[in-house]
Amino acid sequence: MVNPPERILVVGAAGFLGAAVCRYFSELGLFTIGVDIISPVVTEHYGQFHHCSDLDSELGAILDRHEPTYLINLAGNANVGKSIEEPRYDFLLSVNLYSLILDQVRLRSPDTRVLLASSAAIYGQPRLLPIKEDMPPQPLSPYGYHKVMCEQLAVQYHKIYGLNVASLRIFSAYGSGLRKQIFWDLCVKCAADGPIRLGGDGTESRDFIHALDIAQATLCILRGGAFTGESYNVARGIETTVSDIAHRVVAAFGDRTDRIVFTGASRAGDPKNWRADIGLINALGFAPRIEIEDGVAEYVRWFRNL
Repeated sequence: MVNPPERILVVGAAGFLGAAVCRYFSELGLFTIGVDIISPVVTEHYGQFHHCSDLDSELGAILDRHEPTYLINLAGNANVGKSIEEPRYDFLLSVNLYSLILDQVRLRSPDTRVLLASSAAIYGQPRLLPIKEDMPPQPLSPYGYHKVMCEQLAVQYHKIYGLNVASLRIFSAYGSGLRKQIFWDLCVKCAADGPIRLGGDGTESRDFIHALDIAQATLCILRGGAFTGESYNVARGIETTVSDIAHRVVAAFGDRTDRIVFTGASRAGDPKNWRADIGLINALGFAPRIEIEDGVAEYVRWFRNL
């Protein structure tokens, strides 16, 4: 008996990570069904696309129609500051939305494997580096707390209903198309006059991972994950300081690095240092491919061509 082809349903398919994941899968010849409240900039990376104005009333019919092998939830607010200003808004786009997805899968497509895009924000500021998946959550923001709640929902749906669920804890994502956060901020300031002012003191660090590596990691989990409620760190396993990133971006922009000024002021909800242990996802065959210097150069080229 021939197995039916894999069908991958991506909620939040028109966003930054959703578009990158769908493009990667499309290039591998996989059939991807996109779902979003916004329309994609590029349409050829989706086998089908559903523009949903009300996911509450439309997701069930989509599941009935496609019976997806996998569902990836990449939807929601991705702005920590916004979650602090409007925690209810963040809750609705994370916990409330994911609860809807899990329950609709339970009722309409219980064999579908569900993968949640969670976040390293659940860890807060860990005492030890590298950060391992078994470290207790200590989120610093509503965004992080809500991701913890989403992961807990997934575990309960597995224990109570036998749903196949897993989560990927994404560290600092970047890549062409991302119009916010440090890479975008640096390029915008390079294009303007005056000092390139950044918060903090530059010693803050992150584990930056390119969107295409996130897509690769996602496929490794879909194909090899246990889907028993577990979570995987998705990162490069390399700690890079904000000062290093700033100097790389400004130099790639062809600008003077002496324009960079750190204000010393830190934002609420931001941890000081991050570096992931990626042993679990390495065991599924994942190895990051895009070095930071290549990713920076690509991002600056994209920005300058806007």
